[in-house]
Amino acid sequence: MRNTNNKNIILASSSIHRKKLLEKYISDFQCINPDVNENEFNKETGKELCIRLARDKAEIVANDNPNSIVIGSDQVATFNHKNLGKPYTYDNAFKTIMSFSGKNVFFNTGVVIISPNNGIDLSYIDQTIITFKVFKNTDLIQYLNSQDDFKTTAGVKTESKMFQQLISVITSDDEEAIIGLPIQWTLSQLDNIFPNLN
Repeated sequence: MRNTNNKNIILASSSIHRKKLLEKYISDFQCINPDVNENEFNKETGKELCIRLARDKAEIVANDNPNSIVIGSDQVATFNHKNLGKPYTYDNAFKTIMSFSGKNVFFNTGVVIISPNNGIDLSYIDQTIITFKVFKNTDLIQYLNSQDDFKTTAGVKTESKMFQQLISVITSDDEEAIIGLPIQWTLSQLDNIFPNLN
């Protein structure tokens, strides 16, 4: 756990999943909902979309907090050349995840760290590839029935044991990035920003 008291770190997000992930490593920060329009532009790739939205979130919050270290992050799943967001409903999650059976899905997670008055502007994209088993309807239903909401990218929660039964392998440089924030890169940058962070 890093002690960040009085360091003015802000996570520009309303996601409880990102908040919980950052709380595992950072002792003190605040969350501010950036209220960003997440519509994609025409022909925008998953990588382009995730990093643009991450920057939009960070910049909106940094405009009102120019002395703070603001972290913005966004995740976009890409499948069959189509970008996927949150399904929100059980039925949408079922249709989306059922189509993944036996296939690869690419999760691009962008993060931007900015602090206008401190001259900080850093960005990074993690790509996580989930290879799904060929699974049955009943396997997917077990997973979906175990969930309280469907507000994650493509309805995926890799921390769920039921979900893990649907996949064969996850390929990533950061195993926790799939949660919605490339945490290892983020921590390394904060270590550079605050040499005495540890």
